[in-house]
Amino acid sequence: MKAKLTILLLALVFVFANEACANQLNQARSLFYQGNSYYSEEEFEQAIAGYEGALTLGLASGALYYNLGNAYFKHGVLGKAVLNYLRARRMIPRDADLKSNLSYAQSLIKVGKIVPQRNWFMRLFFNLAGSFSLNGLLSLSSFLYFALASLVILLITAKRLRRVLTYSIYPLIAALIISATLFFTQFSQGVVQRQAVVIVESADSRFEPFAAATTHFTLYEGESVFVTGAKEDWVRIRRLDGRGGWLKQSDIELL
Repeated sequence: MKAKLTILLLALVFVFANEACANQLNQARSLFYQGNSYYSEEEFEQAIAGYEGALTLGLASGALYYNLGNAYFKHGVLGKAVLNYLRARRMIPRDADLKSNLSYAQSLIKVGKIVPQRNWFMRLFFNLAGSFSLNGLLSLSSFLYFALASLVILLITAKRLRRVLTYSIYPLIAALIISATLFFTQFSQGVVQRQAVVIVESADSRFEPFAAATTHFTLYEGESVFVTGAKEDWVRIRRLDGRGGWLKQSDIELL
């Protein structure tokens, strides 16, 4: 009897939890559509509130971040615009409108867009990695792995096909290595190296983590940095060109 009652209670909890999640998702979608409506009416502050509310309720998507970036841009908040465009790029990296808007927003940064110093091969490699989302590369790598495993099984069991299958295994291995390398590159840049964007008009990067320390260089709204450490309300950052220093944590926002 107790076992049946426990199962019944667990089932009720599961049903109520699913219903609560569905209601929350519906509410988030409603806020997203409200944001779109406000945006079309050029009420950008209300549009931002709607999009941010949808994010708070767990509705994260490339389209939502893209629309939020547009709303911030129209509202004159460059740092938040670049921040949300970069968040959108992680999910929809090949979207042409997103690429165009992000490029234009970055062109308005006071010091211009800072590009890492790389040779042609590394530029090609990172551009290729950036053309895929992390989930897309994970799915591709998983597919290639299972395809390779299936091929190996066939090589062992189907002796008559061994000669034909042997020629197929090498390009599959090469494709898997490339896909996995691109995945770990994206994972390193997106997860291990914490990227952030300057959200204030200007921020002094200092040699040490306190206000009286000497300024090393100045960062401007919309610039991207990597966070490599933290101490109290300061963060150690590295700019895309390799220069580093300490910033107030409130001057940046993580992707």
